[in-house]
Amino acid sequence: MEKLGKVSFLFFLSLGICLNIIVLDATAVFSEDTAKSSPAVGETSYSGEESIPRAEGERTQKGVITVTEALSTEAIWFGSGEEVTIVTRHETPLSKAPGIVTVITAAEIKRLGYRTFAEILRIVPGFELLKGGGFGDITPAVRGLISTSKIRLMINGHMVNNPLGGGAFRIFEDFPVENIKRIEIIRGPGSAVYGENAFSAVINIITFDAKDIDGVKVSGGYGSFDTKEGNIVFGETHGKFDISGMVHYRETNGFDGVVQADAQTGIDNALPTPPFPDVSQAPGKVEDWRREYDLNLRATYKDFYAEALYVNRNQGTFLSPSLALTDESDIESNYVFVEAGYKKTFEERLTIRPRIYYDQFDNNYFIEAFPDGATLPFDSDGDGIPEFNTYPDGFIGNFQAIEKGVGSEIPVDFVLFDGNTFTVGFEYRLINQTNVRSLSNFHPKTLESLDSLQNFSDTFPFIEETTRRMWSVYLQDTWDITDALNLTLGARYDDYSDFGDELSPRAGLTWAFMKNASLKLLYGQAFRAPSFTELFTTNQPTVLGNEDLDPEIIRTYEIGLSYQFNKYLTSSLNYFYNDISDLIDAKEFQEATGHVLRYENSGDAHVQGVEMEAKVDISQDTYVFMNYTFKNAENDDGNDLGGVAQHTGNFGVNVRCWKYINTNLSAFFSGKRSRDDDPLEDRDDLSSFALLNLSVIAKEFFKTMEVQGTVFNLLDKDYSDPAPLSVPDDLPRPGRTFFVGLSYHF
Repeated sequence: MEKLGKVSFLFFLSLGICLNIIVLDATAVFSEDTAKSSPAVGETSYSGEESIPRAEGERTQKGVITVTEALSTEAIWFGSGEEVTIVTRHETPLSKAPGIVTVITAAEIKRLGYRTFAEILRIVPGFELLKGGGFGDITPAVRGLISTSKIRLMINGHMVNNPLGGGAFRIFEDFPVENIKRIEIIRGPGSAVYGENAFSAVINIITFDAKDIDGVKVSGGYGSFDTKEGNIVFGETHGKFDISGMVHYRETNGFDGVVQADAQTGIDNALPTPPFPDVSQAPGKVEDWRREYDLNLRATYKDFYAEALYVNRNQGTFLSPSLALTDESDIESNYVFVEAGYKKTFEERLTIRPRIYYDQFDNNYFIEAFPDGATLPFDSDGDGIPEFNTYPDGFIGNFQAIEKGVGSEIPVDFVLFDGNTFTVGFEYRLINQTNVRSLSNFHPKTLESLDSLQNFSDTFPFIEETTRRMWSVYLQDTWDITDALNLTLGARYDDYSDFGDELSPRAGLTWAFMKNASLKLLYGQAFRAPSFTELFTTNQPTVLGNEDLDPEIIRTYEIGLSYQFNKYLTSSLNYFYNDISDLIDAKEFQEATGHVLRYENSGDAHVQGVEMEAKVDISQDTYVFMNYTFKNAENDDGNDLGGVAQHTGNFGVNVRCWKYINTNLSAFFSGKRSRDDDPLEDRDDLSSFALLNLSVIAKEFFKTMEVQGTVFNLLDKDYSDPAPLSVPDDLPRPGRTFFVGLSYHF
């Protein structure tokens, strides 16, 4: 199978090169007049007039699809809409947007057959998805950097990153695709517009509104690992009042892969038997179960809107934070946000969009770090001689905290003159971390085993209660110097009460240097604020926070070239270079009680790479797409950043072979992944692999009913994600799986 993966990967690279050669010679192959162009396959209207692909010969509400729509100069391998808002906060043509942007439409998501938001990201150039063993989270790697906290995730423009850990994927990795109208993604920094966490990528999930749904859509399905899913999306318009929303439920037993040896195995092997029995549950199955409820409601009246979202999620920890197999952990997350805003344009020159919002994250972690009967050596008194404590019911902690945030923002756009828009914005946010509770069956300082869970919330809380205040001001000017040349300059200043201030500038020049071709020259600087976990963790036996942390900084230089040859062929090529400083990592530190990990600004890194995309539209709903990414990520010592592949890519074919049937065959390819720079690391690099997916949709055969079946990892490829040294054989990932779904639109 490993040989097959290598052969598949080489085949993909060869195919990518050939496809781009075809693209370079496309004008000679396809000589049909571009004035007869049809819309790009999979294109959807971003104005809310449509939410499904246009059928052949169908007209928009404004008339026949224009040549301009079909000849968008931005080369995006999925459906390219005319405008995006994520880059400048106001509608900007993709060809002029000062960023490298990917847009994924609802139609493309449906055809690919993916069931969760996180799965979709694997098809984005530069993205990889890795499974975390400690808490069971899906962690994206973007352009060589692994971290959820380095990605700013938004729902309809509202940031949903959790201040506790800085990321959003623990709660939103399974966000239902049925309510996603489109996803806009900046590949690169976005702090000049958005501030914190807009470090390596910015993602905005845009949900369906009332006009898109115009009724009720009910869907559900069943898949591998006893996965059950049900969803209701609704939308109604009554005069000037619109209301839309979603109710969603999903549960799964999760992947049941077997881990042959874990961290407890290493401890068992190090301790003599007798007197210490072996208690590791390895070989044993991982705990990957998940259960989630989602409720969303949005209402608009004239220029006003209000939106609320509630998510309740419980999940297992895959292994445990200590990377030992256990079977009692339960991570519960409750999240709610409420936002209200207003948009008003005066005399077509001045637009204001004030908004206020409230967020609350309830975190309840019941963690069994080591299994029943575990005996652990700790130097609790700092004399250099370890003591041995046995925990009959396992090493258990129950940690709870609530983050409450309230904020307000006032962006103002002013058209100074035709072709020039000046933006100024102000934002203030207050976050309280409160209701901290710490319960454990061990003493937090001495690690003495206790008969039951005891409350140490007042004496030894696991994290400090704290308040973070931040205020921001940002400026931006977008100027069409000529019809072919656009300049964007901007900067944002953020001031934080707990670590200081940051200035994030950016500049972008886009140039349509020839018909249907554009060049982008981009520079941006971004930062990631230290999370509450990194700053304020305390009273823990293995890891401590550090209130002296500085934010991580990234400076990115990008060159993007895109060209649409005619209605059939589009292609793009991007080069990026990231200079990263003050990376935050947990490093070993000597305390009085022994060695612990403490968060530190550990060093710098440099990443450069190339992204290539192409799409061939053959006929209505029949097309070929591909992308390829090369990235070289190194630390200051010249060693590779571990866990990510230098070569990744996607290739797929969508065919509407009959009026009622659509088929989609797609593949993700990954080259080998290097190990972390660790003197004790002697394992080989992780092997390359290829994952092939097949999705079939049957629709229009009975009113609005649709039936879809998808097989993931069709060839049952055996592959793993990287794990620390305490898990010798890495983290197993699923083989062949399936999902079958049914939907009906009333």
